[in-house]
Amino acid sequence: MHCQTCGAAHRGRSRLCDECQRTLSGLSTPKPVPAPAGGLNADPDPVAAPGYQQPLTDEGGWNRPVLVRTDVIPIALGGRSLQRGWLTAVGAVGLLATIGEMAFKWGFWWFWLVIPSGFAFFIGYRLIRKGFVRFADLINIEADQSGRVYLTTLRGDCPVCNGEVKLKDVGPKGYGKTVIQCTADSAHQWEFDPTRLDKL
Repeated sequence: MHCQTCGAAHRGRSRLCDECQRTLSGLSTPKPVPAPAGGLNADPDPVAAPGYQQPLTDEGGWNRPVLVRTDVIPIALGGRSLQRGWLTAVGAVGLLATIGEMAFKWGFWWFWLVIPSGFAFFIGYRLIRKGFVRFADLINIEADQSGRVYLTTLRGDCPVCNGEVKLKDVGPKGYGKTVIQCTADSAHQWEFDPTRLDKL
């Protein structure tokens, strides 16, 4: 039995509460005692847990590094900016002329243009589609929204170890891919997506 007034337990035979001396009127449930702030297992002086860092992702880091262009060099021919459309058109004409030479034997020796024509067409076509071409793990060629062509250099800071990140071609020839790689630790590596770059 508990006192309905103060909630104290009563074990005697008297009709008076042992605590508040009020008359007991019957059985009741004990009054709830408020829990301490922060719960029953609250620590009066909590110690902050050490910071936990997520493990490396499949791409090699916690956050994707931000690449910035440290060099932007416009390519010009005769004082006019080179256009990606020109590369595509000149390359296509050279390839068609080479095919014509082989098929009809025009005698103009157009087959000497097959390599530079194919190269120009490939770069122009990739610039139209993606706006970015990486060549021989050394040269970045980009085009702005108006079609002008530039040589660029991309760099950034590694979010894992604060080293420098650059573009790197990895994998066997013909099956490789371009990645963002830390120069201090090659395990810090991310897939490179040219669409994430700021527009020129």
